[in-house]
Amino acid sequence: MDFSRKGDRLVIASALRTPIGQAGKSLSKIQSYDLASLVTEELFKQSKVDKKEIDGVVAGEIAQSSRAPNVARVISVKAGLPIEAPAVTVANNCVSGFEAIFEASRRIIMGENETVLVLGMESMSNMPIYISKAQQNKQTATVDKILKNWQEIPDMTDVSIINGVDEGLVDPVRDANMAETAEVVAQQLGLDKVALDKYAHGSYKKAYDAINEKKYAPYLVPVEHEKGTLENDEYIMSKSGFVEKPERFDKATAIFEMGEGSLSEFYKKYGDWIKKPFKEGETHGSISMFNACPRSDGAGALLVTTESNAKRLGLTIQAVIRGWGNFGVDPIIMGLGIAHSMKKALDNSGLSWEDIDFYEIHEAFAATALGSMVTVKNDYNFDLESLLDKGRVNPNGGTLALGHPLGMTGIRVVINQIMDLQANPDAKLTMGAICAGGGVGGALILEKP
Repeated sequence: MDFSRKGDRLVIASALRTPIGQAGKSLSKIQSYDLASLVTEELFKQSKVDKKEIDGVVAGEIAQSSRAPNVARVISVKAGLPIEAPAVTVANNCVSGFEAIFEASRRIIMGENETVLVLGMESMSNMPIYISKAQQNKQTATVDKILKNWQEIPDMTDVSIINGVDEGLVDPVRDANMAETAEVVAQQLGLDKVALDKYAHGSYKKAYDAINEKKYAPYLVPVEHEKGTLENDEYIMSKSGFVEKPERFDKATAIFEMGEGSLSEFYKKYGDWIKKPFKEGETHGSISMFNACPRSDGAGALLVTTESNAKRLGLTIQAVIRGWGNFGVDPIIMGLGIAHSMKKALDNSGLSWEDIDFYEIHEAFAATALGSMVTVKNDYNFDLESLLDKGRVNPNGGTLALGHPLGMTGIRVVINQIMDLQANPDAKLTMGAICAGGGVGGALILEKP
């Protein structure tokens, strides 16, 4: 496939992001669109690109606020970009940040746009708790009636109070939350808690060291909040004890071993997908709070344009878009979409596994990241695990340590890919890959300019 516009390559420039806040903490009172607006303004300040040059905006976000429908347009107008420039928001679960880049690229290839502002954002702290079917009940049909009858709502049979985050993290087809899909992958592939905790510790340490070495600093836009300024990714900087004492991972109970018989019940529900029997005393849970990523808040932005136009605008090109691919797997093994989307991206781009110098693999769970590496080896005969040991996979840590503001993660992964290319003189190609609820995986290949 040709990922250029008549030979004029597509490029990425001016990639920036906020530090990632832990849900409920430093950035919790700042809306996602305000975080994205902050990064947008900094992007134009640093790039010195005239806002009049932007002729399109694409944003990725999963849980758009009702206060900012089509958040791409809201931010575009707020930023003073050309009023005639089209703006669209895409939602492809955790691949949304990537999908925004893909969509911007398609529009440039087709000649619809020249210079596109791409955004990715999420505030899991501000996802709503809502009253389901409220408008269908006379007692709760309006806000005034809800307030009047508030004490009676818990006893109503046809009205429910729903946590939007918890509901959104459950696949509605397989009736499995994301942790359950990760446990299915772990059990199916024989990934025990010891292996997953070891992987998680590696991610923590690499991220912690990279932050302390200021590797992320050139790409971060500090965010002021009511108690100070967030300058670094919040979760990992509060977990130095886990970095220094990896035995702390051992003390975290496996999620599906909490409660008598819970793991055997898990097997009764998902045994057909696990494809092996539960054995009392021998089968143990693998997923814990600390080998799963934290809920997060954050935003990122970058520019996508053609190589010739980037040079005209005086932009420093950070990477060339070599190609991408999306691929779907069953929602119950959603994390393994990473493996197959990478193969799709390679096929689309005419490249092989051996051509890629660095891999940035999304870590919603240690099980899905490591499980995807196992799947690549089993299905495509390429040993990603050996590259992990050589420092060529997530060399500066990943989602487990940095956090996962859903729609923003694609931008974060791209920044890590750019870091890989800039820090290693011999590196030419890097591939990022992300899994998403529903089983859709996305992968993006970038080339050094």
